[in-house]
Amino acid sequence: MKKLLLPLLFLVAFQISAQGKLQPPCPEISDYSLSQFLTKLTLAVGKKDKKFILDHMSPHILNSFGGDGGIEEFKAYWDFDSADSKFWEVTEQVLLIGGPKHKKDAEDYIIPFTFSDWPEDYDAFEHFLVLGTNVNVRDKPNTQDSQILGQFSYQIVKWNRTENDNSNTEPQWYNVSSVDGKLTGYVFGNYLVSPIGYRMGLTKTEKGWVISLLVAGD
Repeated sequence: MKKLLLPLLFLVAFQISAQGKLQPPCPEISDYSLSQFLTKLTLAVGKKDKKFILDHMSPHILNSFGGDGGIEEFKAYWDFDSADSKFWEVTEQVLLIGGPKHKKDAEDYIIPFTFSDWPEDYDAFEHFLVLGTNVNVRDKPNTQDSQILGQFSYQIVKWNRTENDNSNTEPQWYNVSSVDGKLTGYVFGNYLVSPIGYRMGLTKTEKGWVISLLVAGD
């Protein structure tokens, strides 16, 4: 019995405390028209409804921090006419992560919450959020011959950059540490969200809500 308890106690010991946590906020949206728009937008993305997207886009949409903006630039930037456009995948991920609470009477709304609610104490270029509950941390970047060192649940973690982190190989793993330095190991990239990753801005106009930006970086 003692032999069975030891590994369990080891994992429990590394269920890191509330330090450095960023839980998804309750989906409280005070403006019903915004709630309706988000529902319609989610359905449109699921159907890859190009007409809905273009009909609900600001003519001055910001596509990058180095461009001039606008719908034509958006279509070129995302290769929007292509069946393989990355727009749908990126937007779906942003919507799945979810947005922050909507402030009453606010006419702008930016999702996901990992950008809007990111604590200033943690450098956005050096940290990720582990998006999930009981996400395994391993001693090697694979699941075949690695051991589980502990787990993270909606934890902000420091990125320990390695020479392979920016490779295009799949699957992608990252070496990260808890903010208190007590747990270090590899986490599968699908569970990691950067606070300066893609985010979508929505703006309320006389014609209703429109997509006013879709950018990444800082």
